[in-house]
Amino acid sequence: MHPQHSICLEHHTIEKISPEIHGSQTENILVIVKTGHLKMHHIELIELAPNMGLLIPSGAPHSILEGENLDIWTIGFCPSCLNLNENSPLMHSFRQVRLGALPVFKINEQRMFYVTMLLEELQKELKIAQIDYTEVVKSILLLILNEVKKAIPEDNDTSSYSNKIVNALDYIQHNYLSAISLRDVALATHTSPSHLATLFRKNTGYSIGEWIIRCRLTESCSRLLHSSTPINLIVEELGWSDPTHFIRQFKKTYGITPAAWRRKHQATL
Repeated sequence: MHPQHSICLEHHTIEKISPEIHGSQTENILVIVKTGHLKMHHIELIELAPNMGLLIPSGAPHSILEGENLDIWTIGFCPSCLNLNENSPLMHSFRQVRLGALPVFKINEQRMFYVTMLLEELQKELKIAQIDYTEVVKSILLLILNEVKKAIPEDNDTSSYSNKIVNALDYIQHNYLSAISLRDVALATHTSPSHLATLFRKNTGYSIGEWIIRCRLTESCSRLLHSSTPINLIVEELGWSDPTHFIRQFKKTYGITPAAWRRKHQATL
């Protein structure tokens, strides 16, 4: 999903869902299963049962494998559009998942009743979409994220990745707009480039270079969608020296050129 504004909310009741590959996305996604069962792949195989949720940070590839008898809510939101930083307390869980923490959580039945009320209220406000709706829906979103924070165990900061991979991911997340390379990441994590390259691919399925490109492409989508900045300037801001190379990478990932992607998605705003 790509949010029509800064927040997009979808609510579905589905008897049976087919496999669907979503790839990477520009927004953070929060999935809450009220009833039914959903099987997904996000970092690893994930099975969601009633009153369970899932966090998907921006740029994280994920796929739906199967599901049945679902009453499911999905929120997609643009953190930068809402001035939400991953280092803030209510966004901390997304950052931890990005660094390898368990992405699922369980909401107790009593709190689920309250969360459902918040979701329904958010849905109403998004339909009204008044001029000042951003502050209103952001406030409701923060209340939902607070419930998520309460539902996640305190020890969920433990990553499934090694410390070197966590440090590498963190370094890339804070520096991907600069002209960094495998050597820079290795130096920052006190690891030899060859060892880090092997370890990184084993843990993430990507090379360091591929991961940096994914981060930049995710950011490029956000800027294409929420600004009128010329593409050649976005290319420069994101650390590409060659616009042609950027366009080729973008088209390989999203199937269309950056200009076509911008026209397609800004048309829904």
